[in-house]
Amino acid sequence: MLELRDVSKCFGNKKIISNLNLLIDKACRCTIIGPSGSGKSTILKLIVGLLKPDKGSVIIDGTDITTLTVAELNDVRRHVGLLFQSAALFDSMTVYENIAFPLVEQKNLL
Repeated sequence: MLELRDVSKCFGNKKIISNLNLLIDKACRCTIIGPSGSGKSTILKLIVGLLKPDKGSVIIDGTDITTLTVAELNDVRRHVGLLFQSAALFDSMTVYENIAFPLVEQKNLL
């Protein structure tokens, strides 16, 4: 189960997400849609722990991932799948890091 509780995220003084509450059952699939700049990618990055919320909790299967170490977060990430539109890359990573991401996270091949 995935739950976002009162999640807020700002970049500088620009508020991107404000007090978002979301609950998605483990058996469900979810699509996040909206106009450009509405916070879709930010929500996904919060869910996988690439960003930490300024306020609130991101809870996956009962674990608040905002409090985890990197090693603990990597264990949780093995059970989370997401796909960015048009197979987009993580903009916070280099091309090498994007290509290596699934190899490191899932297979420990690098």
